[in-house]
Amino acid sequence: MAELTDRELEILSKEIDKQGLTYTQLQKELLDHLCCDIEVKMDEGIEFLIALEEVRKQLENDRIQKIQEETLLLINQKYRMMKKFMYILGTIAPSLLIVGAVCKLQHWPGAGVLITLGTFLLAAVYLPVFAMVSIRDTRKKGKRVNKPLYIAGVATGFIFLTGVLFKVMHWPGAGIALTFSVLLTVAVFIPILVTQALKDKENQVHNFSILIFILAFMAVNIMVFALKVSKNVLTSMMVTTEASMVTSRTLEANNALLLKQATQPEQAGTISEKSNALDTYIQGIMAEIVLLTHEKNHAAVGIDNSIDLQKAGYFDVHNSVSQVIFGDEKTTGKGETLVASLDSYREMLLENAGPELDESIDQLLNTGPMGEYQESWLSYNFNQAPMIGAVHVLSNLQVSLRFLEGEVLRDVFK
Repeated sequence: MAELTDRELEILSKEIDKQGLTYTQLQKELLDHLCCDIEVKMDEGIEFLIALEEVRKQLENDRIQKIQEETLLLINQKYRMMKKFMYILGTIAPSLLIVGAVCKLQHWPGAGVLITLGTFLLAAVYLPVFAMVSIRDTRKKGKRVNKPLYIAGVATGFIFLTGVLFKVMHWPGAGIALTFSVLLTVAVFIPILVTQALKDKENQVHNFSILIFILAFMAVNIMVFALKVSKNVLTSMMVTTEASMVTSRTLEANNALLLKQATQPEQAGTISEKSNALDTYIQGIMAEIVLLTHEKNHAAVGIDNSIDLQKAGYFDVHNSVSQVIFGDEKTTGKGETLVASLDSYREMLLENAGPELDESIDQLLNTGPMGEYQESWLSYNFNQAPMIGAVHVLSNLQVSLRFLEGEVLRDVFK
């Protein structure tokens, strides 16, 4: 196939320039099209100048100008539709996230669907559309488009939002996604953004503001990691909680033997009965917290409310603790009843125990204000507590009441 020489290409380019086209991409496409057309004619034995003359006839009567106008009109229509779509998405996606967050806080159905859909629209749809509109606006102003900046920004935003979604929904991989988004921000996005800001003298303030926002986002992300309960801490709490459960059951068995040896079986039986009732109530609270934490934890709770923490998971979830202890609009929390039961049990032990046990009973079953700011016992122990933290506190209570039950039985009814 014939190929045009550099001189012939230059002549053809000048012919196109005479058309007064302003859309550069159309100029390139028209040049490529006419080159192919002339080369086909030259293959048929027609000389270049004759083929060029035929091409000139195609360029007459403002035909090319009309093509440019139609092309630009079509592009502008697509651009306007894309921009409108971006505005609609920018309204819908955050709205879905807000409604989903409220539903999750109130434990209403549909929270997971709303949060997942809102995050997907924001990360997978809005961010790419925003990047395309921004690139179009930049080109419209006659400025150079920094494609690596937009690619890094969209990728970082997508990975970060995906990590947040996985974290909220307690799906595996959340920590990896959030960590990778921070690394991508530090290693790729910020260097590109700084370079862009230094080159663009006209928008230094605007670019600097974006840079500050990115750095703030990074700092908040890191703080979230710092505040998050680490896996090692959760595992440690699980181990100590399991030990408390074993200790409680061992003390319960020992107290049953003491009850059989009591010299005043009726009075000793009353203490044992109340101890068993309170222990069962606490066990029920623990089981309910574990079950409400996640449906997969059902395998960890037996029919008798016994708990096998080795089969449980989602130890860092807070919602179930808040719902069971403090309640919500639909349910009444069991925290106040627990405090009243502990107070009643403590008074019963004090009435039956000798004075040498009074201090131990008051300390181990204290439900008064606690901490530097004198918070209520419930708030101090359960407010914003993770699931394993609440179970840990409650299992320690079981150990305390079984220990004190045994001490009273030994002291009074031996």
